[in-house]
Amino acid sequence: MKKYKLLYFISEDEYFLSHKIFQAKDALKNKFDVMIICNFTKHENRIRSEGFKTENINFDRKSINPFSSLICLIKLLKIIHTFKPNLIQCFALKPILITSMASFFYRNTKILCCVVGVGFLIINKNLFSNIIRGCYFFLLKVFSMKNITFIFQNLDDLKLFEEKGVTKNKNVKIIKGSGVNTNFFKKGNHKKIYDLIFHSRILRDKGIYEIIDALKKLQKKKIILRTLILGSPDPKNFSSVSLKKLNEWNDSNLIIWKSKVLDVLPYLQKSKIAILPSYREGLPRSLIEAASCELPIISTNVPGCKEICIDKFNGYLVKPKDSMSLAEAIEKLVFNQRLIDNFGKNGRNHVIKNFENKLVGKKFREIYKSLLE
Repeated sequence: MKKYKLLYFISEDEYFLSHKIFQAKDALKNKFDVMIICNFTKHENRIRSEGFKTENINFDRKSINPFSSLICLIKLLKIIHTFKPNLIQCFALKPILITSMASFFYRNTKILCCVVGVGFLIINKNLFSNIIRGCYFFLLKVFSMKNITFIFQNLDDLKLFEEKGVTKNKNVKIIKGSGVNTNFFKKGNHKKIYDLIFHSRILRDKGIYEIIDALKKLQKKKIILRTLILGSPDPKNFSSVSLKKLNEWNDSNLIIWKSKVLDVLPYLQKSKIAILPSYREGLPRSLIEAASCELPIISTNVPGCKEICIDKFNGYLVKPKDSMSLAEAIEKLVFNQRLIDNFGKNGRNHVIKNFENKLVGKKFREIYKSLLE
């Protein structure tokens, strides 16, 4: 069997380990020679120990400096020239744009552009964001060659790229998420010590302020809940919550905040309900992991979230940016154990049928085969 070379271009090593390592290891098992390129922070040795080649690329996912992007493009072109991949797979908006520019020079190399969320391009409506959004889609449309296949996690994102003319005359696929190991993420025997768990980067766009406002509304009704906020701020993101604000909420006993942990499973197993009132998502892994552990979900009726949380089947969907409806959904569910159990079982079945690791891995293998053989 011919051994193919696969180049993974991803923003940061932590994201690779949390979201994409299963897919990459699956490629290794299927005789691919895999190189990971990203902005390595502290996990390069661990990734190399798994059998991957690595190459650091200085990459700031939030920078809009065209010169830094040009430097990244030049570095990527050098890596492609040296490694000579048969297939390049890139994730997230900025790596997609830079790889698309590279496709202009390497038109015989197959490229998979995996769109894992477009919140940055959609949520903000100010003039500056409109300019950035227009420039991004214009450049992507100009540089995307016919050797590119776009992978989307939800139909709404696909339609957005279609409307912008980016995917015209391109192969387009939908694969729902990165996959989770349902044998690992499962219900445990721990005592439920948290009423709610929010597991994500702590950003305004994730609905954290709506959670806080909803909790305050419930407290006025003498409903005091133990709410675990599990994650860290993201200083590179303009919507990040400050450490000062987090500590203020924590010190006032409104929430229980724990910074990012290596193993989220015990916290999920100790929680009753998962909550993510995000403004828009690709396909949030945190909700898939929670549903796999038989947690009911309270989320928002927006792209990405609505694919995982089916209203009144495995949780409740509420309007985005609406703390009142969020508070009402929490109150309706948190004291109803029968509903919690039913929603939890439904959610796990939904994950097994749609988001299981092996299912997602099989779909990617089929795409690799169709492109390379």
